[in-house]
Amino acid sequence: MRPVCYHRVGEAMRAFFCVPLKPSVASAIERVARGVREATEMRASWVRRENYHVTLRFLGEIDPLLTLDLERISRRITERLEPFVLPLDRLGCFPSVDRPRVLWIGGEAPPAFHGLASSLQHELRRLDFPPDRKPTVAHVTVARIKGRPDAGLSRVLDAADLPQELEARADRIALMESVLSPGGAIYTPLFTTPFREGRSNAD
Repeated sequence: MRPVCYHRVGEAMRAFFCVPLKPSVASAIERVARGVREATEMRASWVRRENYHVTLRFLGEIDPLLTLDLERISRRITERLEPFVLPLDRLGCFPSVDRPRVLWIGGEAPPAFHGLASSLQHELRRLDFPPDRKPTVAHVTVARIKGRPDAGLSRVLDAADLPQELEARADRIALMESVLSPGGAIYTPLFTTPFREGRSNAD
């Protein structure tokens, strides 16, 4: 997909790199999130199903013309990669379940994910983006907690009914534009670059 930019010259936009999710995976996550939401009482902004994704790097405000260079480095990275799987088998909070601000679903990321994140960071530094101060953690944000958390949140997360073998197949990355609105953020893909298809393991 080629970059689509409708911004005026000099007008910045918010953007981030991510691994998109298949609709079936997003629907499964939504069911988990709904269970947590119904079992707790707290003020939170719950992410819409169509906005679920695994963040690789938030870029902040960028010049829309930069998408051409960003697509170039994205293709340079993904043409060397084969699809891999990200397990989604646990619920957690940032910075901690005792002081939750972000509720997420994720799992133990494979080396391929960390290699992807490292390659992206390296290429972005060549475009003068500062290094990310936080390590990239493979997760899908499901809610942002705005006020006092539910006192039983830890218990609810431990007891949550997670589908067996819930996972995300990473086979592409996307650059998303994020537009803030009263109803929540609206994400629009500017381009998507697929991984090289995996070779058969039949031999």
